[in-house]
Amino acid sequence: MIIIESINTVGLTVSDLEKSIAFYKDLFDFDLIEKLSNAGTAYLKIGEMVLALTENKSFSAHDSGCVVSFFVDEGDFDDAAEELEELQIPIVYGPENIRSGQLLVFTDPDGNRIELAYPKIV
Repeated sequence: MIIIESINTVGLTVSDLEKSIAFYKDLFDFDLIEKLSNAGTAYLKIGEMVLALTENKSFSAHDSGCVVSFFVDEGDFDDAAEELEELQIPIVYGPENIRSGQLLVFTDPDGNRIELAYPKIV
């Protein structure tokens, strides 16, 4: 058995690296920590989480079942939903009631599904 202590990096494929860097920085306040232009990869960080974006110009995740789930504080959930609406980022579904909390799902510019939810699954 392999014992995992934590997730090191979550990776997403994107079709336009610069556009995706801007999306994640502007919406979530990720910091760009490294960009490997020869590899078409950028690493962004918020808190202890690292997000790796790898460019493939012909990529589209619109039919993918993959989802990245971010925990948000209950008090910030409605504000986050409002911000998505103000930025005209379409919500795929939600807000939906779950486990004494809520979730909503939207997509990044390439169709990678992003979930905002509370409470945190422990």
